[in-house]
Amino acid sequence: MNFNTILEEILIKRSQQKKKTSPLNYKERLFVLTKSMLTYYEGRAEKKYRKGFIDIAKIKCVEIVKNDGGVIPCQNKYPFQVVHDANTLYIFAPSAQSRDRWVKKLKEEIKNNSNIMIKYHPNFWTDGSYQCCRQTEKLAPGCEKYNLLESSKHKKSTTSSSRNEEGRCSLTLDG
Repeated sequence: MNFNTILEEILIKRSQQKKKTSPLNYKERLFVLTKSMLTYYEGRAEKKYRKGFIDIAKIKCVEIVKNDGGVIPCQNKYPFQVVHDANTLYIFAPSAQSRDRWVKKLKEEIKNNSNIMIKYHPNFWTDGSYQCCRQTEKLAPGCEKYNLLESSKHKKSTTSSSRNEEGRCSLTLDG
């Protein structure tokens, strides 16, 4: 890790399928986050091994992916997404702690970006549609409000209690 590196870890990325004929696959990559770039490498963090990068200023959304019990076909079971330009990069961390660390640090780095999304898709794009809203256009507007300041895993139902006429507490769940 060099002095500019904020985070560095081997994670798994899903192919972005930028072309309709691109295969869906999962590859282990060394991810390196700096103040200006999120870069991924095959093996070592050297320019000749660089497989891709995203300019931090072009990131519009970073969030945990809700999978609703669906199968994740790789050994890392903790997905998050990085939405940039017209693409979404799905990344899989080996643990919830690792995923949370990446999401938190990435959100800190993009907090001053001017292109932050208002809404995003909380589920995967799979088999030609978003699993959250069934939109079939990859560039379709999001279906859930995006909050840069909190992670989706922290969005919990709020609970309130009140007393009914008999003096018993009743529980109300909002959300």
